Amino acid sequence: MSRIECQREAEILDAVASGRWPDRAGDELSTHVSTCSICSELAMVATIYRDDYSAALEATHVPSAGLVWWKSELRARREAVRVAARPITAVQGIAGACVIGVLLALLRHVDIAAVSAFMLEQPLVLWLVLGVTIALTPIALYFVYSGE
Repeated sequence: MSRIECQREAEILDAVASGRWPDRAGDELSTHVSTCSICSELAMVATIYRDDYSAALEATHVPSAGLVWWKSELRARREAVRVAARPITAVQGIAGACVIGVLLALLRHVDIAAVSAFMLEQPLVLWLVLGVTIALTPIALYFVYSGE
């Protein structure tokens, strides 16, 4: 039965982690690693991990603290605006539903034939209503879409 651990594993790991392996590890430890299969595998794997970790550290770009703070402030402000806009959006929806309900109630009680006959008899009123509608539509759309 072969051994699964060696008493010098901690020394090997310490040498690899501190960057002393293999050049400055010492002759005794290098000789042991060349004769012990467990320690040679351990040194090889630990060296691969250390090199990979070092490469990852070099490739990583950490932003400055000021940039991170500034971005978090922007995110917090956007979140506060979004939370504050929820009740306003709900009130606008309720107001729109009320306007539609009132218009529907008015249309029920208005004689459409009489209104259309009046409009045809008085073309000035028709043009005035049409002009006001055309003038106010862009303003209304501006207020509707300016909040986004």
